[in-house]
Amino acid sequence: MGRSVPPSARALTALSLFATLGTLTETAEQLGVTRSALSHRIAELEKRLGVALVRKVGRRISLTEDGERLLASMGDALDRLEAAVEPFQRYRGQIRVSTVATFASHWLIPRISQFQARHPLIEVGIFTTTRAVDLKTEDMDCAIRHGRGAWKGLSSTLLFRETLMPVARPDVVARAATSAKPANSAKTNFAKIWHGIPLIRARSRFADWSNWQQHDRTLAQRRIKWLTVETRAQALDAAMAGAGVALMDMAYITTPVDEGRLEKLAERPLQLQTGYYFVNLPNARALHLLNHLREWAVEAARPFRTA
Repeated sequence: MGRSVPPSARALTALSLFATLGTLTETAEQLGVTRSALSHRIAELEKRLGVALVRKVGRRISLTEDGERLLASMGDALDRLEAAVEPFQRYRGQIRVSTVATFASHWLIPRISQFQARHPLIEVGIFTTTRAVDLKTEDMDCAIRHGRGAWKGLSSTLLFRETLMPVARPDVVARAATSAKPANSAKTNFAKIWHGIPLIRARSRFADWSNWQQHDRTLAQRRIKWLTVETRAQALDAAMAGAGVALMDMAYITTPVDEGRLEKLAERPLQLQTGYYFVNLPNARALHLLNHLREWAVEAARPFRTA
């Protein structure tokens, strides 16, 4: 024998709200339905259960004993059901963005309040992964990807080219500069400033230091002491902790450099051929919302396109 189908959560929610508010009119307004639609919803629930749940007492409608017993036996079941379902529901005005954790933490999130101020009715969900999500099959509206911008079937807009800049904590730089300066000279020998300072490399960005060594031959001539970490975010944390020199994108170090927590160790950054791109399907859901986010991101990224 098959299991019976339970009453709809919508009808049970209506009954519970009616018990709280005490009138059909207020309950209907709260639910965004007409009074007759609410009455019909409760009547269907009564028919489904085979008992009367509400009754008319004078000019008022109130719960019957069966109605009170039903709500008492449910306890907080409706609240728990709503809490379980809520994370999977999509608000029509929400945009879901996928990107890598370092970009989210050190560029997107510090600036997202600017977008919120400009578009207060658009809700943004930021999700991080090292994987390129499939925008056709996964519940994401857009992504900010690292690469060369050629992704089949996707519209891509360059935010900024990637750069590399060596940075270290100022006291680390000061100690190295002192040892690099000849006793009879007031001029620091920056070609030697790297000596003795560990270089921090991330496994996720293993080619960065090779690219820099091709750019700066003086570095290639020295014996290197490495500190290896897993991610670029960890490399940045290690540099700010005084553990050595990290190679960072200019977009990630603006605030710590301006605040004096990090110091740049080169006059100009090395620009790479790769960059960060805003990508979405040409026929994406809520494309008008995505256009607002893309336009804001392009504007916010403008200072870094000439870094």
